[in-house]
Amino acid sequence: MTKYKNAYTEVYEIIKQLDEEEYNKIPSEVIKAIEENRNTEYEFDLDEDIELKDQELLPETKAILFNLFRDYLSTAEQKEKIIKMQVEERRKNEQNKSEQYNSDLFASKKKVQDIREEHTELIEYKENILKRIFNKIRQFFHV
Repeated sequence: MTKYKNAYTEVYEIIKQLDEEEYNKIPSEVIKAIEENRNTEYEFDLDEDIELKDQELLPETKAILFNLFRDYLSTAEQKEKIIKMQVEERRKNEQNKSEQYNSDLFASKKKVQDIREEHTELIEYKENILKRIFNKIRQFFHV
C-alpha cells in the first residue's frame, strides 16, 4: 500500500511542475485524490536537469502518469495511437497465454467428451403390465 502512496507523492510533485494550461486539463477531483492519498512523509525530489523519462520513478508512478497523460493531456491523435497500442499489447498477451497454456489440449479433451456423449442413447421406460392394470383400476374408482 505504501508503494502506491509513494507513487502518488511522486505524481503530485510532477504534476505541480506542469504548465498552468496542462495542469488545468486534469480534473480537480483527480488532483485532490492524488493529494489526499499521497505519503506526506515520503520525500521525492524531482531533478529538473534530467528529463522525466530518465528520472528514477516507481513503476506505479509511471503507470499513473501514463493514465493521466492518456486520459487528460494527450491530443486526439495521441490518444488514438495509445489505445491502438494497448489493444495490440492485450492481443499479444492473450495469444501468449493461449500458447503457453496450450488451449488445444483442452479442445482435444472436449472432442473426446463429445464423442462419448454421442453414443449414449435414451432408454424408453415402460411400466410393467401389472402396474398398468393397477393404475387403471385406481383411476376408475377415483372418477
